Amino acid sequence: MSVTQRGSGWEAYVTHKGKRFRKTLSTKEDATILEAQWKKALAEGEDPNRVELNTFSGTTSSCELNYAMNKTYEKYWRNSKNEPAVINLMNALREYWGKNIAINRIDTPAIEAWVEEMRETKANGTVNRHLAILRKTLKWAYNNNKLSKMPYIETLSEVGTERLVWFTEEEEKAILSRFKELGQDYLHDYAIVAVDTGMRASEVLKYSPTLVPLKSVRKDGSKVYGVHVDQRKNGKPLIVPLTRRAEDILRKRKFSTNVHSYPYRKVWDKVRDELGLRDKCWHTWRHTCATRLVQRGLPIERIQKWMGHSTIATTLKYAKLNPNDLVNGVDLLEN
Repeated sequence: MSVTQRGSGWEAYVTHKGKRFRKTLSTKEDATILEAQWKKALAEGEDPNRVELNTFSGTTSSCELNYAMNKTYEKYWRNSKNEPAVINLMNALREYWGKNIAINRIDTPAIEAWVEEMRETKANGTVNRHLAILRKTLKWAYNNNKLSKMPYIETLSEVGTERLVWFTEEEEKAILSRFKELGQDYLHDYAIVAVDTGMRASEVLKYSPTLVPLKSVRKDGSKVYGVHVDQRKNGKPLIVPLTRRAEDILRKRKFSTNVHSYPYRKVWDKVRDELGLRDKCWHTWRHTCATRLVQRGLPIERIQKWMGHSTIATTLKYAKLNPNDLVNGVDLLEN
């Protein structure tokens, strides 16, 4: 077992139980690193042939991206509230890098090139979510001795980069109409509840099925009901008032599958592509609710409570849209 010079290169050479492992590299240092990782793999009962050496960074690995990502998923993401979104991001990483790439090939220069490519079409916040999945995966590999060194992954600043996008009434009508044409009544109803309540996709799955009668009435004298959501992102439960159409849906339908699951996500992507709305996502329904409340004059402090924002600063992003100060939120959304 030794590193020896072979012509212009250096050979790493290890024997184990009658088997020989050898490879010639350009420098003695690279050969030494590889030999050490082979010995380590053999000591741990692993196949040395799976050990990869990145000669640029000197980083070694003994597994592929797909293996590390699946292990990370099982440990951290399975059955989590963000599982559907995580799965979509994992698939995006597999598509870009290739699921069988050795993880040490995902080095800092390669990551920076990937980030620049993503920034051409994605907001900084979206890029950071992709990076978070990759960082967690590589960290699992590093902690479990599958990767000899972590690459540097820089989080992009999201300050001042937030894009306040929402659906116009024409876009909403077109989306709902297309859902109906495709026989996607579940997505149609999910969208209406989302835009009329401002609930996140995950919150629509967690509301209490018993509607709560409220003291207020609509302009036409009809009674207003609300829906109780006790598992909100800010940890504070809230009764959200319902428009008439949202109330009708919640009396008839129970939502049990997240719209981010693959079958529904596939349809949603198809509709966005057809209507030229690829820059908007399902969360845009929530932005649309807040935007309409501001544009139609509900006081900003009420909107903060309605949307469940932890700080008023989040709500104030919408305040510049319209300074009017009217009153009843449900009536405003009914218009």
